[in-house]
Amino acid sequence: MSRLPTTVASITTDWMTQSLRASGSIDTSTTVASLTPHNMGAGVGFMGEVGRLGVTYTGGSGPESVICKIPTQDPMIRGMLAPARVFEREARFYSEIAPQLPTVPSAHYVAADYANDDYVLVLQDLGHLRVGDQSAGVTAADAAAVMRTVAGMHAHFWQTTELNSFDWLPMANSDGMKIGSEVYKASLPGFMQVFEHAIDADMVPVMEQYGANVHQLLDRIAAMPNTVAHFDFRLDNLFFGDSGDVWMIDFQTCSKGGGAYDVAYFMSQSVSTAVRQANEDSLLHIYHDELIKNGVKNYSFEQFYQDYRVGVLYGWIIPVFAVGSLDVSSERAMTLWTEVVKRAQSAMRDHRVSEFLI
Repeated sequence: MSRLPTTVASITTDWMTQSLRASGSIDTSTTVASLTPHNMGAGVGFMGEVGRLGVTYTGGSGPESVICKIPTQDPMIRGMLAPARVFEREARFYSEIAPQLPTVPSAHYVAADYANDDYVLVLQDLGHLRVGDQSAGVTAADAAAVMRTVAGMHAHFWQTTELNSFDWLPMANSDGMKIGSEVYKASLPGFMQVFEHAIDADMVPVMEQYGANVHQLLDRIAAMPNTVAHFDFRLDNLFFGDSGDVWMIDFQTCSKGGGAYDVAYFMSQSVSTAVRQANEDSLLHIYHDELIKNGVKNYSFEQFYQDYRVGVLYGWIIPVFAVGSLDVSSERAMTLWTEVVKRAQSAMRDHRVSEFLI
């Protein structure tokens, strides 16, 4: 194939035909006849472009719509993200890991130019499912389904030799992850100013000490029993079916490390404080029970809970990072992140996470 498309609009019927044939999604007698873009709201973001294309065929049939994901072409952003290899990670995830998981969209085709860090992901469309909304939060029933789903992924790769074979999958405490310490320190003053209305006085010392603790917290997460951790496991990256099924997307930051971080990040920032406090113990036991059911051994609930506490604290880095790209004029964005800041502080307080600061 020729050079990869750099925008969804530049994807042609010929390119899509070759791609879907190469993956076996359509047979050699089937040709893509037309591609029709469908509105997905904010399709172009900081990291790249995501678009939905309706597809028609001649000579046969294939997927009626696909999701196409393409990295940003902004050289400054690409240069900043290059050390973390986020685009390569997601491409390899969909090539090597996704086929083993029933709870992530299948890849109709993964086009990868590793030398130039260019990719086009052609993915299964989950548009028929209900997408999560981090601002609104989640019910206890949906949160329970989430716990079972992420436990299934974690258990599948828990301390396996296959996990070690994914040499492209970085450890949670890799150098690319540890740059977060300096980014946090640089972002904190602006964060404190923008969210002054939402910051609790008793949490300010935690916020001020946090930057110097990023490395040791990542070391703790890396020292937990290793599995494939999503590392951006929030409600906006989840889809819900009618039969209790939950689907996961967006694996650009997937890493080797403790699965407890995924659980902690989700519980402390995607679940409302009221729902979390009323259901947290049962939800954590659902996750742990599902691990055991799926074959995980020598991981007690108490060990999981201590790992969970570390994850609650490490998750604080996310809202502070967010202020760097936040449109403060957007009422929706400010409402979302104000709620996230309040949820996270409540969870950190409830679990006495300041004990992990050194």
